[in-house]
Amino acid sequence: MGNASTFSEYMAYRKIADLGLRVAIGGLGPDEFLMGYARQALVLFGPDAALNAGLEAYRPLAAKLMHTAREPLDPAEAVTRLILRGPDPDGRLRDLVADAMVRAGGDLARGLTLADLATAWRPLVMTSDKLASAYALERRSPYLARDLVEFSYRLPVDHKITDPAQGKRILRDAAKALGLPKEVWASRDKLGFSSPVPSWLNGNLATWADTQVRMALTDAPPAFRPVLEGGLKPGGRFDRTRMQALMAASWLSDQMVRSAA
Repeated sequence: MGNASTFSEYMAYRKIADLGLRVAIGGLGPDEFLMGYARQALVLFGPDAALNAGLEAYRPLAAKLMHTAREPLDPAEAVTRLILRGPDPDGRLRDLVADAMVRAGGDLARGLTLADLATAWRPLVMTSDKLASAYALERRSPYLARDLVEFSYRLPVDHKITDPAQGKRILRDAAKALGLPKEVWASRDKLGFSSPVPSWLNGNLATWADTQVRMALTDAPPAFRPVLEGGLKPGGRFDRTRMQALMAASWLSDQMVRSAA
C-alpha cells in the first residue's frame, strides 16, 4: 500500500491495450531472487560502498542506514528501515523481517529474498495482475517458473551480485554469452516503473491531497489516524507515507459510500 509505481504500471498496460495486444510479459522475480534491488545492495555491501559504486541516486534511501557511530546495523534492522515507508507502531514488519533472517540460516542474500517474499511480494504480484486485468490483458511471468525460482534461490550470493550496482549477475552473464550488446548486460541503470506521483503530491497536487486526507480524518477509525496524519507532512523521494495516506483515505471513502448505499 502506498506504492506510487502502480500508476506507471497501469499506464503501461493501457498503452499495451491501445496497441491491440492481449498478452503482456512481466519481469517479476529476478529482483527478489537475484539481488536486483538497490536496498539489497545497501544491506549486503553497506551504504558507503553502494553509493561509491554508482548508486548515488539512492542516497536518500541509504541515509536510513547511516549511524552516528558508523557502526553496521543488524541486518534485520537495516532491512526494516529500508522497507518501512510508513507507520509500523506494533513492529510487525520488523518481526517478519527478523523471522526471514532466521529461516535463511545465515545466508544474508537468501534472507533478503525471504524478507521480500514475506512483505511486499504478494501485494506486488496481486497488484500487477489486477492492473493488467483492468484492460483484459493476460500477464505472464516467465521468471516465476518453479524450477527457475528454486534454482535462483539456491545460487551462492556471488552468482547473484558481486558489484553493488550490478545485481542479477547470472542473467547479465547469460546475456553476455548470448552475444547481447554490452550496453544491455553491463548497464548500471535501474529502469523500473519510477513514478512522478510522489513529487506531484508534494507539488501541484499538494492542496488536493491534503483535502482528501483531512476529509478522511473526520470520521476515520482510531487505527487509521496515524497513517492519515502522517500523510499531511511532505515526504521525500523514497517516502511513501503521503501516498499511503491518500490510498487509505480513498479506501475509507469507498467504505462510507457502500455503507450508505
